[in-house]
Amino acid sequence: MNSVSPVLTENEVPAEQVIALGHEEYYPIIVARITYADKSIASLVRYRFSEKERWAIAKGADLILSQPHHHAMMPVGLQLAMPDQYPLE
Repeated sequence: MNSVSPVLTENEVPAEQVIALGHEEYYPIIVARITYADKSIASLVRYRFSEKERWAIAKGADLILSQPHHHAMMPVGLQLAMPDQYPLE
């Protein structure tokens, strides 16, 4: 799966930034930093699944989200896994 733009709509593109660009250990992700009316902040990312990933989801694969906690903007990992199996390659 790949991070894609626009995360929301073309109106929010100026709020997007690319995280982890140039870090070989991470895939770059496109993040829209949004501030809501109550001043809370969210980081939104949109992912597009490959045909292989769509097939796995249709067959019942689960989505696994991992998020190491060691930076202000934490990288995330997304994987698909069939029930009771190791994540797909």
